[in-house]
Amino acid sequence: MDNEKILQNDDLEKVSGGMSDEERKKKEEAERKLHGHISKDMFGNVTFQDKTGAVGSFSAADWATLRKNWDYTGNPEYFMETINVGELQGVLNRS
Repeated sequence: MDNEKILQNDDLEKVSGGMSDEERKKKEEAERKLHGHISKDMFGNVTFQDKTGAVGSFSAADWATLRKNWDYTGNPEYFMETINVGELQGVLNRS
């Protein structure tokens, strides 16, 4: 019977190998420290606070230009969150 193959909660607690909630929270917190925060207004303009706390403002067109640089990653904004504001502004100045 299929029910015989299902582990009950008591049995699941004895299983090892997965992350505990505490380990998962620590990992998520460490990940957040590597990323900044992107805020967009209704026009697509972006205010970006990088992981160091520096803040930069980008027009929608400038942000689109920056996104194109990292489109190949499949998730450009996720990658861009790891870059400092000054570096993003430098990329724009070279464009």
